[in-house]
Amino acid sequence: MGKCVFLHLAPGIANIAATLLGLATFWNPSLPPELFIGVLSNVLVLIPMQLGYLYYLAKKRHNPGWSLEGIVVYNQPVSWSRYFIWVPAILVPTAIIFLALEPITHWLETFVGIRILALYQMTGVSEVAGIVLFANIVLTGILVPITEELYFRGYLLPRMPSQFGRLKPVAHSLLFSIYHFDAPWMIPVRTLGILPLIYTTIHTRSVRPGIFAHCLVNLADFFDSISRRIGRG
Repeated sequence: MGKCVFLHLAPGIANIAATLLGLATFWNPSLPPELFIGVLSNVLVLIPMQLGYLYYLAKKRHNPGWSLEGIVVYNQPVSWSRYFIWVPAILVPTAIIFLALEPITHWLETFVGIRILALYQMTGVSEVAGIVLFANIVLTGILVPITEELYFRGYLLPRMPSQFGRLKPVAHSLLFSIYHFDAPWMIPVRTLGILPLIYTTIHTRSVRPGIFAHCLVNLADFFDSISRRIGRG
């Protein structure tokens, strides 16, 4: 049980710690705060921790090359036609849950929210802003979702302790929500909203539909945030 909780939360703890350390040490008003929140922290901490642990275990098993066989359990092939079933089966209920709980999420954000970006704002025009934006799209929208699905749903989910019983998916979803330490107000909605993805992964025994859906959700959320920021500007 202790190892399960540790493996779920350790990457998030390291990521938020590296972000705060980077902002406090290296940030200045000529740099976009997103350089540290979402770029350097993901490249140097989050992705290496998760993928590094999986490949460490794979090498202990003497897997050839880049194979994660036996480490990522839910890795069954899915025909392309099935993506048109399973990806909407994830996205539709997830969207409904997030929209239905939006008032609660906003209330919690007001009550407990601490926005790191509010403390660090870029002044003027930065030459690296475009590069940081592109890197954020690639990382947050594609690479991080792939890594998280391999690590959380492919490795941790099928190894949830038996003590959770039938609540294994819910416990996994809760721990995954807590792992996002930068947005604690999202824990309730994220815990419920990620369940369709979890149950789809268990049913199909494949992380592949979840990876596709996770990328779409992150990209949509990312571009929505950009459009709101442009609108306010």
